[in-house]
Amino acid sequence: MVERGLMPNAVVYNSILHWLYREGDIQGASLLLSDMIDKHICPDPFTISIILKGLCRDGFVSQAFQFLNQVLDKNLIRDTFSHNILINYLSKRNDLAGARQLLGSMFVRGLIPDVVTYGTLINAYCKEGKVENAVQVYDRMLKADKEPNLVIYNTLLNGLCMDVSMDAVKHRMHSLQGMGVHDSITFNTLINGYGASGKIDEAFALFLEMSKEANLVNRVTYNTLINILCKSGCMEQAKELMKRMAQQGLIPDFVTYTTLITSSAKHCSPEEVIELHDYMVLKGVIPDRHTYKAIVSALLGGESEEATV
Repeated sequence: MVERGLMPNAVVYNSILHWLYREGDIQGASLLLSDMIDKHICPDPFTISIILKGLCRDGFVSQAFQFLNQVLDKNLIRDTFSHNILINYLSKRNDLAGARQLLGSMFVRGLIPDVVTYGTLINAYCKEGKVENAVQVYDRMLKADKEPNLVIYNTLLNGLCMDVSMDAVKHRMHSLQGMGVHDSITFNTLINGYGASGKIDEAFALFLEMSKEANLVNRVTYNTLINILCKSGCMEQAKELMKRMAQQGLIPDFVTYTTLITSSAKHCSPEEVIELHDYMVLKGVIPDRHTYKAIVSALLGGESEEATV
């Protein structure tokens, strides 16, 4: 290209840099970047993101931080996106202290964290079971006048449910409904949380509330409620709910039948388990190894550990 008198631009360099990092050639990428700078081609935000992602992917985290600091000191970029790359990487490595520290450095440099920044930290804290920290980040986000999206709302609600903080969940849910921000995932998450807390009445009250809005109740909603009933030993109610599910035009799937069969193996006669299996097959739903293991367990009187399918 150069021999023909054509000078590569930033787009060309970015493409080659992306390929080199994908191949794990860190040294080659470093030399190409030096050549890019020597030719007075200024790295653009795409260049910076390619380099940061490439260094992090190959485990050169300290070099990624050094590079980011260099470009910031030289005022090559002043964006949130580059910081989000590192915050996301640190969060995936469970280095939440480092991610939180990087968030603080953004404020020091006068950079404004965006929804992605806050959402990444909230998701990471919830996955680690540090729900209080997630709530702190969420509240800080609101104070910064950043509007959370549905993904963030549902992530936080799921974290609160896992923490069995159903009172806090209920409070958050009311605020969401007041703003008109919720979807099927929001309600299904809460129903599952109520079930895990043993609050079956609250779960079904929420189900009735969902039914008032079009297209909110889905197959996941019914499967979650059926699972809650089965775990409580309410087999007849679970079967009736499956019938209602079908009447609503939501066809019971593998999850529905396997949940019922697995629970029936513990609470019902072997004949009822076999009958449910036959009905499942009749409806065109194919059982798998776990389904048959539950059936064998029922036939052997619960000796599932000795059964090999």
